[in-house]
Amino acid sequence: MVGGAVPDLIAADWIAADWGTSRLRVWAMGADGAVLDRRESDAGMGGLAPEGFEPALLALIHDWLTPGRSTQVIACGMVGARQGWVEAAYRPLPC
Repeated sequence: MVGGAVPDLIAADWIAADWGTSRLRVWAMGADGAVLDRRESDAGMGGLAPEGFEPALLALIHDWLTPGRSTQVIACGMVGARQGWVEAAYRPLPC
């Protein structure tokens, strides 16, 4: 893991994640859009089995979460691919 703040000092309003084939990058975000903290790991989608997705994410963000409160995670990258956590199908667009 790279980055990270002192535990228990960051309570993210929401979390941004860029989950590629070889890396997982996350940012704790404030309500105003400010980056409060960032972390990354080698836990890319390409090296994990589906049952490893949630533990890999929680390993980086667990101390940004407030007990009893839902925190939105917006993820992009391979996390939405067919072989990712949940497939985000392409939308048809007019040409």
